Amino acid sequence: MNTTMHATAAHVGRAAPARYPTLVRAAHWLTVLAVLAAYLLVEFGGEEEQAGGVSTAMQWHYLAGLLVLLLLVVRLPALAVGRFPPIQPAPGRVTHLLARITHLALYAFLLVQPLLGILEVNLAGHAVALPGGWSLPMLVQPDHAWHERLGEWHEELGEIFYWVIGLHIVAALWHHFVVRDNTLRRML
Repeated sequence: MNTTMHATAAHVGRAAPARYPTLVRAAHWLTVLAVLAAYLLVEFGGEEEQAGGVSTAMQWHYLAGLLVLLLLVVRLPALAVGRFPPIQPAPGRVTHLLARITHLALYAFLLVQPLLGILEVNLAGHAVALPGGWSLPMLVQPDHAWHERLGEWHEELGEIFYWVIGLHIVAALWHHFVVRDNTLRRML
């Protein structure tokens, strides 16, 4: 038997996993915590500048945003090579398409929001200051007009992002409690 046929036979013989791989699940739930932290820090931590720099809350907001970006970098390759647990029973075509679109939007926001935040700070003429005295190198030269524009985009996209996250949560709960399939359990 050649190796291609053997690999195919071995793949067919294995049972599909019941849950996503541990790395994917861990990255998912850590991302949830990082997004929540970023939101709470910017909403309740204030944006006031302290003498000589940004507030501690904003430094932690920046760190949470960087963690979101880092977790995305870990998560996407893990998703690309991992075996996915099937949804049982299988969803309809429309439900499957809506889930794909929602997930694509979530991943886009997880990439774009932190990058916009970094660029916004740099365009204001500042390095991204992190807790403990660390800072990221400047990626772009200061530009007040672009700083204002990206700041607006970051804020507006953040609002849309929360609606997409809410849709994702409602859909997961709907699958769990109404449809009673394994969609939510796959990520637990």
